[in-house]
Amino acid sequence: MTTQQVPGRRDPRLDRSRSAILSAAVALLAEGGVRQVTIEAVTARSGVARSTLYRHFANSTELLAAAFQELIPPLSPPEGGTPRDRLLRLVLAQAGQIERAPSLAALVWMAAVGLSGSPDDGEPGRLAALREHVVDTYRRPFDAVLADLRPGEDYIDFAAARLVGPLLFNALITRRTSDEEFCARLVDDFLASR
Repeated sequence: MTTQQVPGRRDPRLDRSRSAILSAAVALLAEGGVRQVTIEAVTARSGVARSTLYRHFANSTELLAAAFQELIPPLSPPEGGTPRDRLLRLVLAQAGQIERAPSLAALVWMAAVGLSGSPDDGEPGRLAALREHVVDTYRRPFDAVLADLRPGEDYIDFAAARLVGPLLFNALITRRTSDEEFCARLVDDFLASR
C-alpha cells in the first residue's frame, strides 16, 4: 500500500529517518570520535539506507557538522550578581563545556578542517551554521558579561581568549581539571590586570 502525500504537508518518515541518522552519528561521535562517524557506520547503526542518508546530508562533512551541532549545548550569559560573579560563572560553564569530550572534539575538528574564516567565505551551509553555533555557544555569552566591564569588540575577543585559552590548555596539554579554584584565579587575575 502506498502512502499519499497531502499537499503542503511534510512526510513524517523524513523526520524519523533524519532523527535516526543524527542519533546514530551522535552516538558514534561520543563513543569513538570523528573517525567513527562514517557513512557505513551511521547507516548500519541507524538502519537507514545510504540513499536516504544522502537525501538529508550531501556528504560525511555535513553529517559530522550536524552531529556536532547536536552535541554542543548552548550557554547563556549568567545574570545577577557582581561582574566578577557573573564572569566566574561563565568561565566555569565554559570549563564544563571544554571538559566534555564531544565539545572539545568539535573545536579540534573545526580547526583541523579550517573553519577559521567567516561564514561568508564560501563554507558549505551546514559548516557555516556549525561555526555560527560554536560562536554563539563559546564567544557570544562573553558579550553580555564583558561589555559591562569595557565595551568593544576587540576588548571582548581578547578577554574571552585570555579567559578560555587556559581552559583549553588544561584540557589539551596538562590534562588538569579546570576546577572552581582554577577558574576563580583566572577571573581574579584578569580583573586585576584590566
